[in-house]
Amino acid sequence: MSFLYQLRPYQQECLDHAKARNTIVNLPTGFGKTLIAARLIDHSLRVNPHKKIAFLVPTRPLVEQQSAYFGEQCRLADGTTPPSIQCLVGLDQADWRESDWNDCLRRNHILVGTAALFQQGFVTSKFLAIQDFSLLVFDECHNAVGNSPMAGLLRDGVAPMAASGLYTPRVLGLTASFVNGSLRGIEEKRRSLEALMLSTIFCPNVASKFTDESFIHVDDWSCSHDLKTHQEAIAWHVEAAVKNVEPVKEITKLVRRCSHVFEELGFNALLYYIDNVIVKQVVEKATQLKDGDEACSRFANRLLHGLPALRSELNQLSQHLNSDQILTAKAETTSPKLRRLIQILRELFSTKSNQSRGIIFVEQVALVSALSREISIAFRGAGIQCGAVAGVGYQNEKERKLQLDKFKNGESQILAATATLEEGIDVSTCEFVIRYTNIATTKAHIQGSGRARHPNAVIYYFENNPTLERRKEATLTSTAKDQSLSLQVEDFRKSMASMSIAVDQRHPYPFFGASSVRQNQDGLVSVFNCKQILNQYCSMALGASIQPKKTLYQYSNKPGDRKLLSKVRFPTPLGWRSLSEEDYKQFWTGVDRSQVLPADRVKNKAESDLEEMMFVYLVVVELREHGYLNCHNQLAHNLKFETKSNCSLDSDWNMAIKFKNKVFQSERHTHG
Repeated sequence: MSFLYQLRPYQQECLDHAKARNTIVNLPTGFGKTLIAARLIDHSLRVNPHKKIAFLVPTRPLVEQQSAYFGEQCRLADGTTPPSIQCLVGLDQADWRESDWNDCLRRNHILVGTAALFQQGFVTSKFLAIQDFSLLVFDECHNAVGNSPMAGLLRDGVAPMAASGLYTPRVLGLTASFVNGSLRGIEEKRRSLEALMLSTIFCPNVASKFTDESFIHVDDWSCSHDLKTHQEAIAWHVEAAVKNVEPVKEITKLVRRCSHVFEELGFNALLYYIDNVIVKQVVEKATQLKDGDEACSRFANRLLHGLPALRSELNQLSQHLNSDQILTAKAETTSPKLRRLIQILRELFSTKSNQSRGIIFVEQVALVSALSREISIAFRGAGIQCGAVAGVGYQNEKERKLQLDKFKNGESQILAATATLEEGIDVSTCEFVIRYTNIATTKAHIQGSGRARHPNAVIYYFENNPTLERRKEATLTSTAKDQSLSLQVEDFRKSMASMSIAVDQRHPYPFFGASSVRQNQDGLVSVFNCKQILNQYCSMALGASIQPKKTLYQYSNKPGDRKLLSKVRFPTPLGWRSLSEEDYKQFWTGVDRSQVLPADRVKNKAESDLEEMMFVYLVVVELREHGYLNCHNQLAHNLKFETKSNCSLDSDWNMAIKFKNKVFQSERHTHG
């Protein structure tokens, strides 16, 4: 039986607060937020033994780590039996039906998974019922912003039930920095997070484990005098290569990052990046996308289609760079910045054992593998290895886990990593963190520094001024501690009401006024999930990947106007059917669009994207009303064969018959 940790006084304060009300615990990294969650889980399982716990994390690597922790630290009411825990990471549960989810709930006490999967389960499919849970824990809850999965679950799953006076679970948020971006408007951002989570921030008084002496500003290095000349030469070759590769943004972006790799690491790293990294990252990206929806799968195929030309062009690029007289004469094989980094590492390991650990953070994934290689070469023969960890899109789960395991068990002493490692990965022997490139937010400063768990840890900054970053951190902490800023009961009522607006019985679906049973048990359709629902429906119905903009959408090009979506067709058991621009206008006329599309959920979206979301929403509502989509927003299983037989992908667009609308009928407001 594993040792159960005891709460420190400040942790007990947090736990008592969380037992009494919805709470966002704001504590520095390394001060035991997860232990507070574990003790609240214990409490919830004792008080409500028949209800479940949902623990939401923002990234896949955290699922296994937090699951293992709860297995060690949580106990059922008898005080000795560990709870049953299910890891939910997406791919394994992607095809689960209602019976699979029911079996999962029957067998387990705690579900630990990514926020996106819980949003699917609680909102889109409604295979999970809010009332079956006693506690929802949002780890790294500063990610609950905009239209993120965490924010979507709170807006579309929790708030409407709370506003209707129905049962909702206790909510616990965990964060070391409640603001995800800049500190501009920090008090309003605090109120926004509290309103979204229907919780109050609690930030107990604790002394930081870091002092000013813990941070070192590395400013005793300078760029090469010839850097600009060399960058211009490299940029010329790179742009020439870009012209000849597949015009896919993901590919051209990776090629253009050559200049950044050279500037940060030097000529040797640049050549390694070209010869060994770019193609590998494209392949990894495509592999990850193939497991996504139809749009992702199509994009993956396009990436793979461009590989032969990319390989050929990268080979030419490498040859041209090696034969460029400007570069071969004076370009430094190792940048001054990298030489200074290696010098720091030599100094660190000269005073520490080779079992010390450290993480080097970089902003762009392009640097990770090349930096890891350069460091490993520099320490060849010294028994020191540098691993590499990147985000989901550029490194598969198996490789990421392998690299992390090697770091934790001491096979590699250094990790080069992107921000994917900032949140939640704990290695108690980590003695140093090095910020090699610039950071843009106080959250990054707090989260990255927090990876240094050793009592005598030190943090190096190459670009940012640590004194300034510490001041920003103090401002954030002061705002978190100010209880006068906490929302009051009336504020929460207004927040719940604002998140639960049913817009003229047109959005979301099921329409407001449908039976309470239907509203609480049916999967939700909104402008924010309808495209995903339609793509999955068409994929299942047609048994093939589709490109909506080519297969389902028809556009009008009126002289002087931008391209407008004028018709959408979709497969049904009776053949292709369609809805027109007139149907779209009829449905949405008179609706205040700002209520359907709140500004904070559609930030940076183009007008054409918003129109597409609202048009597709209407299509999905019709599919639900006619029973082609079931109440879980999945293709009704008995209709699959007929739909595929009667809807050829080669059929003429004019064969799509105008749909007989149900939601336009006068009695639509009373549909139940």
